[in-house]
Amino acid sequence: MYKIFNEVSPLWGICPFDEVKDHLIDCRAKSRLPADAKSIIIFAFPYLLPEDKYEGLNVSKYAAVQDYHNVVPQKLAEAVNKLQEMFPDESFAYFSDNSPIPEVKAATIAGVGVKGTNGLLITEKYGSFVFLGEIVTTLSLECNIKEISHCINCGKCTRACPAGAINNGIINKEICLSHITQKKGELTEEEADMIKMSGCAWGCDICQDVCPLNKNADTTDIEEFLSSANSQVNSSTPIEGRAFAWRGEKVIKRNLEILESK
Repeated sequence: MYKIFNEVSPLWGICPFDEVKDHLIDCRAKSRLPADAKSIIIFAFPYLLPEDKYEGLNVSKYAAVQDYHNVVPQKLAEAVNKLQEMFPDESFAYFSDNSPIPEVKAATIAGVGVKGTNGLLITEKYGSFVFLGEIVTTLSLECNIKEISHCINCGKCTRACPAGAINNGIINKEICLSHITQKKGELTEEEADMIKMSGCAWGCDICQDVCPLNKNADTTDIEEFLSSANSQVNSSTPIEGRAFAWRGEKVIKRNLEILESK
């Protein structure tokens, strides 16, 4: 069974479902949770590329690789199929992004990483440059519950955030630059100026780049991410299969035009 987990990702942990059941996120996917769920296997998928792959980078590092919605669910689905064969009397459901599970909380309880002041999960090997996904099951698995740990609270991410969106571990998503780059319609002059300052047409890595726990983060060995690397986006870049595709081409093209107007 653990071999199956390792085939999904080398970085995973197990969280008791009861530890997060009172903190579930109210979303459509919540209806897919198995009745009498007992365990959550939570996985971290590294996406950081070698430095030479980021030449001319003008999008967030997570957007420089193939959209993880096209990669992570497939790996989780394959694992669920194998587990279902091994345990036909148990139920399994996988989630990625659109998940009722508070993923960072579950991952810290499972010992996968610590929670950063910027709200992101920070792993020992890959830093915060990871995507998360999980399998929820009625199978009762041994869970080594750990006290939820946090980062070293150096305050660098708080001070570096151009929008002042990080305040004592509370994130104001409405003014977060990453959120601003994903907004539809016309931006305010202040919002456009922040995009110009960042040089980033989608997302924002500032709080991650200044984090000392990311200083020696290992790069990914996930072939789908390595082979799809494209760090410099322009108006003719196909958006299919990219992290910004869900917002449509108008948003990314607007942001590129803002950068070109510097």
